[in-house]
Amino acid sequence: MIQAFLAAVIIAAILGLSEFAWKKAHIQGEVARKFVHITSGVFIAFLPFWVDYNWIKILAIGFVLANIVNRYIDFFHAIHSVRRKSWGDVLFGVGVFAVALFEPSPWLFAVAILQVSLADGLAAIAGVTYGKKHGKYYLFTQPKTVIGSSVFLVVSALILATGFILSSYIADPLQLWPVLAMLPLMLVCIENIAVFGFDNLALPLATLGVLSLF
Repeated sequence: MIQAFLAAVIIAAILGLSEFAWKKAHIQGEVARKFVHITSGVFIAFLPFWVDYNWIKILAIGFVLANIVNRYIDFFHAIHSVRRKSWGDVLFGVGVFAVALFEPSPWLFAVAILQVSLADGLAAIAGVTYGKKHGKYYLFTQPKTVIGSSVFLVVSALILATGFILSSYIADPLQLWPVLAMLPLMLVCIENIAVFGFDNLALPLATLGVLSLF
């Protein structure tokens, strides 16, 4: 319980820091939202190493409820400062809860959540920062960029490779290459198709589903 309380305090501190940075105009718009997305998401990804899955589910529910309330009160501006229509702030917590339901190994949980927090977050920042000059397109009115998808692909593969190496997840190295080659491509397609923030739910579940086969 102490670990879960500490985790909740750290997540609250991340939200408070993002709000402070937003008010000081250090980060705005999509960058502000993804700052929260990346920092809180990376922290949450490693929770199973020291927090019980039952507490992670409770924290995820709290995260979802807090984001729903924030949509009406708008207390944390950095989370909901993006103009385009998206339910990503709410669905991220739903994705964490959904993966936690299966109670996978800590490394498998981490790899699944990092796909949506780190790979998707860095892709969005790269797209916003450099996308206008390197190709921009729309899917269901949602802006996408070539450079954003490229960053996602690279970061996704690095997350998988690092996770496999540190966890010794795959005993036979020959099994590693098909996963590294195919899964990031599948995930970048999901990231493009699952618009309005639904990628925050689809990406971790797809990662968990594929890796569970090995």
